Formats: sequence, C-alpha cells, structure tokens
Amino acid sequence: MKREILNGLNLHGTVMKQVLQRYRWLMALFSVIILLVILSKIWLYQQESESLRYAVYDAHKQDIHTQVNALISEQKSSALALALMLAENPNVQQLLSLPCCEFSAGLATTAQRIQAKTPSNDIWLQVINRDGISMERSWTVRRGDSLIGIRTDLEYLINNPHEAPTTTVSTGLFSMTFKSMVQVLEGSKVLGVVEVVSQFQPLIDRLNIENTRSLVLADKRHRPKLILPSNDQFIDDYYVVNSHAADELVELVTLIGMENLLSDEIFIYKDQLAITWVPIFDAFGEVEGHWLVAKTLDSTNFNDMNALLNRYLIVSIVVVVMLVLLAFIFLSRQQITLQRNYFRDVIDSASDILYVTDMTRTLDANKHFFDFFSEFDDLQAFHQRYQSVCDTFEPGEGLLQPEINGIFWIQHVLNHPADSHVAKIMKAGRAYYFAVKIQPLTEALFGQFTVAMHDITELVETQQQLAHLSQTDELTGVSNRLFFNKVLSQELTRFRRYQTPMCLLMLDVDYFKIINDENGHDVGDAVLQELAKLIQSGLRSSDLLCRYGGEEFVIMLLETDMDIAKDITERLHVMVASHEFQAIPGLSLTCSFGLTCFQLNDTENSVLKRADQALYEAKNAGRNQVKYA
Repeated sequence: MKREILNGLNLHGTVMKQVLQRYRWLMALFSVIILLVILSKIWLYQQESESLRYAVYDAHKQDIHTQVNALISEQKSSALALALMLAENPNVQQLLSLPCCEFSAGLATTAQRIQAKTPSNDIWLQVINRDGISMERSWTVRRGDSLIGIRTDLEYLINNPHEAPTTTVSTGLFSMTFKSMVQVLEGSKVLGVVEVVSQFQPLIDRLNIENTRSLVLADKRHRPKLILPSNDQFIDDYYVVNSHAADELVELVTLIGMENLLSDEIFIYKDQLAITWVPIFDAFGEVEGHWLVAKTLDSTNFNDMNALLNRYLIVSIVVVVMLVLLAFIFLSRQQITLQRNYFRDVIDSASDILYVTDMTRTLDANKHFFDFFSEFDDLQAFHQRYQSVCDTFEPGEGLLQPEINGIFWIQHVLNHPADSHVAKIMKAGRAYYFAVKIQPLTEALFGQFTVAMHDITELVETQQQLAHLSQTDELTGVSNRLFFNKVLSQELTRFRRYQTPMCLLMLDVDYFKIINDENGHDVGDAVLQELAKLIQSGLRSSDLLCRYGGEEFVIMLLETDMDIAKDITERLHVMVASHEFQAIPGLSLTCSFGLTCFQLNDTENSVLKRADQALYEAKNAGRNQVKYA
C-alpha cells in the first residue's frame, strides 16, 4: 500500500512537471508573440505619428493661406468702396478739369478724416488725369509727374473707359500697396482716375498675434520701380513692405535666403519655427509679392505622442510578465479614458461651436456651445425647449433651414461639401451668423455627425455695410451707377426670358454748369439732392432711380410699356419744370429726357446707347423736352 501511494505521488509529480513544461513553452511563445505585436504596434505608431506631424504642417499651411487671403479680400472690398465714393466728390471732378497744380482737392484732409472714422489707417489718396499725370497725392506734395511706363494697371484702366472699377496690388514709386481705381466720368467722357492706396501694415498687425510674425515683400523684379521707397530695407532684392518689421525675422530670412524659402510652401526651421509663404497676385494674375508668416511650432502634440508611446511600452511589458488579459483590459480602458479626456480638452478649447448629433438630437457639445446658448446648463435643459439646434435657425434667402427642398439640413450640407453654408440665430435681439461644416464620425459611430459652427457675424455685418456703401450715391442717396449696371444686367436676362415690357429713361439737368459757375458747387449739390427727391416722389415703388454721373440720372421702369412710360416721362417733365427749387429761389430748372424700351436683341450697351441718343436729340432740339427712341 505504501509503495502504491509513493508510486502515485511520483506519477502525479511527473505529470505536473510535463504540464508545467508544456505551458512554459506555450507561455514563452505567447510572450514572444505579444512582444512582437507590441513592437509592431510601436513601429506602426511611429509611422502614424510621422504622418500626423506632416498633417499638422499641412493644416498650419492651409490655415495661414486662409487667413492671409481673407485679409487681402477684405482690404480690397473696403478700399474699393472708398474709391467709389471719392470718385463722386465734386472737388475731384474740378481738380481734373483744371491744369495741373492750379487747384487742390484737399486729399490730405480727406485721408485724415477717413483714418479717424474707420479702422483703416495709412490710407493714401491720389488723383490722376487721363494723360497719366498725378494731379494730387494725400501723402506728399509731389505732383505733376507721369505714371505712364511705371503703372501698367493704370494705363490699362485709362485706355479702357468701359472697364469696371478694380482693386489690385501693385508696386510703384514708394512701395507695394493695395490700389483701388475708379474712373471719374463726365457723361461718357473719362476725366481721369481716382485711386485709393492702402497699406499692408494694418493687415500685418492683425495677423501678428500670439507667436506669429510676418513679412510682406515685393517681388525682386519690381526693384527698378522703387525710385522713392518708403524704407531702404531689401532682402535679396525683395523689398520689405513692412513699415516696422521685426529685426530678428528679417535677419532669419536673410540667413536662410529667399530662394530657399520660396522653394517650398512651408519651411521648417530647426523643428522650432514654421515659415509659410503666400503669393500675392496683381490684377493680371502675376505674382506681385510674397507674404511670409513665421510661427513657433507647438510641440505639445508630439510630446504627448512620445509620452503615450513610452507608457504603452511599459504597460505592455508589465502585461506580458504579470496578467496579460487583465492588464490588456485595464490598458484599453485607460487608453479610452485618456483619449476621451484628450478629445474633450481639444473640443472645449476650440473657438467654434462644436456638437455631435444623430440627426434627431444633440448627443454631445463643447464649452462654446453652452457659452452661446447660455440659458442652458446642459443638453437635457436644451432639449426641453428645442428638439434640435436647427429649431433656432432664422429664415432668410441663402440661409440654412431645417429642411431645404425637402431634404434635412444636415444631409443637404453633406450633399454639397464645396458650398458655403450659413445659419442665422437670434440672441438677445441681435442676429448672429455662423459658417456651418459637418463631418460624419467613424464607421463605429455610423449615423453620428460632428457639426462645426464658426461665428462670422462681424464679417457678415461688415459685408452688409460695404454692400450698402458700394451701391448708394453719397450725394443724393439714390442708387449709384455700379448698382444700376448690376440691376440692368439682371433685368435684361429676365426680359429675354419672360418678355415683360420694360423701359429706360435718361434725364440730364439743362445748363447745370451755369448753376455751378454762378452759385457754387454747394448750391449745385443742393439742387441735385432736391431734384433726386422730387423725381423719386413721382415714381412708383417698382421703379429704380439711379444717379448715372454728374447731373445725369437714369430710371428703370419695370413691367412698363411705351405708352405708360411716356405718361410717366411727361409727368416728370412737367413736375421738374414747374417746381420751385429752394436752393435757387427765383430761378427755374428744366431737364431733358430720353426714353426707350427694351428690345429682344438688346445688350446693356445697346439699350443705354438708344436712351442716350434720345437724350442727345432732346438737348440738340433746344432742351427742356422729351425724345423717344
């Protein structure tokens, strides 16, 4: 019995040793496999981190391009609006009608007033006659010099009288600047060009925030033009446009060399500084200059990746040695928690409103969501009032609505990713505008979407103000020539499609020059203001009155045939002739009228030419009468 017991124990021990031996190799093999998996994961992680690094560089480049181009576009619109208003100034017209240096339009005073009442500063104003002679500049007493041969854009505008007003970037005697040019017309005759010159420095100052510095340089091929440069700073023949450039950045660019910087769209200097260049184009699509933006690299993202890699390696070793399954579960949960916290910090630090939705309800939102919808503490409170964010959208043309052509708004945005989508939300009596972008989440979260709402309220309000300024005549308050040309093109298209009768009426004040010469331009301006109000009072709400230039007005009579248009014209003719103008008491004022109707083969030029010909016949026939064409 004792021997049997001893034999049984020996057999059990042998079997245990065999089992342990078998599982030892299995555990060793499993450990090797886990180690290989960890090493492969580390290698893949390094590849992904390198890919992410390049993605960060590309996103940085795109962000700089967007900011710079937005600043340039905004500056061009503002400068063009100023040039359009200045072209209507009577002093400018008088300056162009006299020989050089005999009269001053007060451009320096006008520039100071503009700088005092608008965010723009360093505004330069210049008036050039049709011979290309600078008649007056606001920033210097220099006048009488010819710009022919120096300014190809100016020559082109003078030689093409029907060319639309334009804003471009060009390099002249003093610097590279924005130049907005508008023709000054007397009837159809070109007197000259008004130019608003605005500097790059205010835009540079707006971009120089946080760890960002920038240089604007005129291309080296323009150096011969810079006869009187505002400063004497050049880098490899590239002129430094900045009025107060950062010396350390100038030294760095000089050290690297412009050719090296321009060889790639983004230049990484010692993994510490990203230098991005954005081309600046002239009116003909040629590169006029370069905008260099230098920004210190934020290495936090890369450090986080390295720290996460080290932690992953250490925990993996512990998992292999101790308890693989339990440690793996713990690591997975820790990784999910860290990722959730990381993404929460990223989302909350974003300046835009960000939220996640499944098309029916809002599932998650960042801090700025509740900063805007400040009356709600959480999404539960928000959903007690609104089922979805789209319930707060205001109606309006071109704005996002809950449904667009029978399609839910989120699906509509996803179907048109290249379009701009804007939503309007009212808060405390003020309208807020947001640019909306939507991205679907990963396949694991199918049916969920991230919505980003970027506040563009100030941009929209600025655009609305500029649009009003650009289409209104400053003196009379009626629509200006630029707006009339736009409406004329639209109405001609509508006329060709529906063939609804429409007429065009042109009128011109008789002997207006005598009123100006004998009573002064202030009296002449008052007469034009009173005349515009009188004519407007005699028109229907559907009629459009515009000041076409000087003392000439044009009226678009929509949905009106020739018989009705004649009645309206004769009524206006009598109203003007019988009216006692307060600005010229005891004196009479008359107008000559030319009327025509739209024809199927008409263009903008042909219908205007017929109306102008009828007006010309009325004047030749003795004035104070109506002619039809």
